[in-house]
Amino acid sequence: MADIDEDLRRARRAARAYAHVVNEMVEFLDRTSDPVDPGVEAEYDALLGREELARTERQDALHQLGLQDRSVEGD
Repeated sequence: MADIDEDLRRARRAARAYAHVVNEMVEFLDRTSDPVDPGVEAEYDALLGREELARTERQDALHQLGLQDRSVEGD
């Protein structure tokens, strides 16, 4: 039972971290007025990379629990 509890804690932390990064993307878009500015592009690239890493960590944590989205990942 201890393993499942730790796996659930890991999945919750990963989901919260992903939600945080997604919110950062929303805030970035809220304050962006010139999307072709090189600084804006660099910030976007960095946020996108963090978002993808957080999504992967969340997905891995959920897989550890045995949860998988078959419609996205196939059979």
